[in-house]
Amino acid sequence: MPDDAVARASSALRSFWDASDLPPERRAYAEFQARRYPSIVRFLAESAPGPTTKTLDLGGGIGSLAVALRAGFGGSYEVADFVPPSDSVRAAQASHGVAAWYPCDLTTRPALASLPTDFDQILFVEVLEHLLVNPLLLFREIRLHLKPGGRLFLTTPNVARLGNRYRLLLGRSIQERGRYPRDGTGVYGHVVEYTRSELDRLLTEEQMRPVRARIVQQMPTRSVGAVKRLGVRILNRPLWRRWELGDDILALYERSETPLVGGAVPAMV
Repeated sequence: MPDDAVARASSALRSFWDASDLPPERRAYAEFQARRYPSIVRFLAESAPGPTTKTLDLGGGIGSLAVALRAGFGGSYEVADFVPPSDSVRAAQASHGVAAWYPCDLTTRPALASLPTDFDQILFVEVLEHLLVNPLLLFREIRLHLKPGGRLFLTTPNVARLGNRYRLLLGRSIQERGRYPRDGTGVYGHVVEYTRSELDRLLTEEQMRPVRARIVQQMPTRSVGAVKRLGVRILNRPLWRRWELGDDILALYERSETPLVGGAVPAMV
């Protein structure tokens, strides 16, 4: 049952974070990111990875999502990220079932050359929006690191969310302030966002067949008032979901061995 998997994931995360000996600010950030995990677990439970599924968490940070999904569903998990884990984090990863960690810079080409190419599933969660790269080239590389029939699970903010539509009606920018630091350091935050249909088109061009997707409204923070909680519940009701007003896209794609370009985007099943 999805709720059982959510409970197992939550318990494993607390144990993992405790063992990782994270600084308070990084623990708080990990907990903030994990507010999305229940919706991810429930989405993936509809075609849950099995005990033999080999999964890569691409851009997975310290590996919290890999730990959560292993506790929820089982399987084998590995993590790739730009920032190396500390000794305590790597030890905690290993003790919670993360089999390997790989260095990976997603802003370079090729980005995944040093990674294995035999994954059944790749997770790409809340990373794409931070990258000033050609997404077609990145999706092409991801496809080649999946086995035939392997799947990509991607989440990224929905640029067509209700808050953005409201800001545009008022003539306000929907872009984050401070994303171009004056001191010359790299761009920061959400530098590009997508609609669900745009993601489908881009991935279809790279022979990744859309399987299913869902637009959800996540809790904006871990602690919100009654009014915001009501708003989240309303936007997650089926009637409102049809308008795709939520703030987060959850989408599953499958590697195809035949070209998908040249016609309409395949219907989701």
